[in-house]
Amino acid sequence: MTMHNIRFDFVCQRSVPLYEHLCNQYLQRKQCSITIGIEHQHDTGAMCYFIEAYAQQAQLEALADDIAADFLLSVWLIKTEIKRIECKTGQTKPFVVQQHQGLPLYFCQHCQPQLGDNQHPHFADINLICEHCKGHYKLSHEQKSLTKFDLLAMANHLLQDKTLALPMLGITLGLTPNKSYTQYRRPRILVCNPNSLNSQFCVSNNQVLALSSIEKPLLRVRPASDHPNLNAPLYEIQFAHNRLLVILAEMLRQKGVHWVYVNQDGIDKAKMAPPLYLASITQGWLPLTTETDGSMPLATNLTCLHDENSYKTATHKFLVKCSQRELAWHVKSLPAAPSSSTMASQTTKQSDTSSDISLSLCALSAGLLRHDIDDHHGKPQFVKQAAVLYFSQAHPCQIVNVDDKSEAALFFELPHFSQNGYALCHQLSDSPQKNVLDKFKQLYPSEYNQLLDLTFSNTDGSLNQLMAICAVIIGAGQKHYHQDCNPACVESLADRFISLAMSYQGNNAPRIDFPLTKGMAYRSLNWCKTIGSMMSFKLAGDSNLAKLAFAFHDSFADYLSHWIEHVDQNSGIKQLVIAGSDFANPVLAERIQLRVGKNYPLRVNPLLDLDGVNIAIGGLYLKQRLG
Repeated sequence: MTMHNIRFDFVCQRSVPLYEHLCNQYLQRKQCSITIGIEHQHDTGAMCYFIEAYAQQAQLEALADDIAADFLLSVWLIKTEIKRIECKTGQTKPFVVQQHQGLPLYFCQHCQPQLGDNQHPHFADINLICEHCKGHYKLSHEQKSLTKFDLLAMANHLLQDKTLALPMLGITLGLTPNKSYTQYRRPRILVCNPNSLNSQFCVSNNQVLALSSIEKPLLRVRPASDHPNLNAPLYEIQFAHNRLLVILAEMLRQKGVHWVYVNQDGIDKAKMAPPLYLASITQGWLPLTTETDGSMPLATNLTCLHDENSYKTATHKFLVKCSQRELAWHVKSLPAAPSSSTMASQTTKQSDTSSDISLSLCALSAGLLRHDIDDHHGKPQFVKQAAVLYFSQAHPCQIVNVDDKSEAALFFELPHFSQNGYALCHQLSDSPQKNVLDKFKQLYPSEYNQLLDLTFSNTDGSLNQLMAICAVIIGAGQKHYHQDCNPACVESLADRFISLAMSYQGNNAPRIDFPLTKGMAYRSLNWCKTIGSMMSFKLAGDSNLAKLAFAFHDSFADYLSHWIEHVDQNSGIKQLVIAGSDFANPVLAERIQLRVGKNYPLRVNPLLDLDGVNIAIGGLYLKQRLG
């Protein structure tokens, strides 16, 4: 009979330990003469796991069915392919899987349909033995002791008391939003009934696939329009990601519960892995901030200047070290700040040095790091003719470019509003926008008074502040999210503004002005004119709030495109990196991809995050002394 050489490819954005483990398992199948391997794609940074087999067609078809069933979807999977090859190039030596006691999974397609299906005799058997994923080995002592009756009692307790503390996971589940928070928090949701997901939230096919992946990430979405019970502008939603939650979710689904709220004040990595918050960037997914330890191959296209570096935020400390082969990082969660004054003093220090471009340069270097096993340059390599859009909620939002001599310059920085609403309106009245402000005050007194009541803090991101102001102007601030905390806080208003922009279905929108200031060492935004432009459209009678919120994002992206072109003409831009937590805003990310990305391919590092580890690693490449 005819024999064939077939290769199965799994092209991934970053390493997937499950795929490495499965490749090792398939090596044990002797009847198909299997070899395995990993290929690195130097142009994209992607990696390709492959399985090669030499067998008859019937055997290969059976093998293909098994592979399709076993290789569960990963959020890092870019594409799959099956192709005929002339000869095999793989190996018969197993991969060394770092995260390995069985698999880095708590359940798989073999055990989940049993312990998570109420019609199966093994339903709610949290200790169900699974030799495929070894998920029964990953249970804590407290979880192992839970019986089906214990789990049913937990579900009934939640239905009766509206809350259920799960100390073994470090979380609390609730049927209603937590009203004890004094500050606005974007609600976190555990989906109990995936079949009703589209009737509860506005999700795309790609988002559904990501939610269903083995990583079980948290995605930022908006609720279905006019939903009777989902009143927050945006939610972070997630599917059950361990055996305990799988069983509880199924029990609750049986009782008509579609979702529950998840409250988690602190992260205890010994109880549960930190949640993976993802953002869609350049048609792929990236973590907002990586909260787990990890490593990446040492980059060969840039020269590492320091052996180690650290970077600290209000919630995490990132420590990175450079060796001959890799960059390794350790992430430590920090306790909550003892007082708001401490946080204010730290942030004030940052805002006082707002013209400092070191963080933007860190983001730029980290975004360009690539590894090529065949590249061994003999002379120092530094970033040249590149730029970065670094828009962060914790740091200044900047456009920084590096010329052909590796000299860096700050082109643009978004202003930070440290004053309150009264000072804001006073500055507007002293600007050429006075007439527009006076008309707005006369025709929309409620919105004007809310503008006066706005309070800005040092911890508010610059872009969030500007969106909050615009949300009040167009009237979005009048629709309050029913929570006991301050509904007029900057983050709440910014979320409402983003949610409105996400709901807009059209392609055309008004053009909002984003003029640059002049006469400074670097450009900033003439925010008075931007705010006056929003007021003008409101005064013109445009009552479509979604269109105005979308117009803000689309116009801002369009202006960014023109500014990047200006920088390109002066110093040349061959690579444009985007980074920072503000790109978790899906509308901003999408519009910049369309407006800026049409002329400049946007670069991110697929092995890193948007704002965290990337800054710490980028510091290893700064041409300055680290202290």
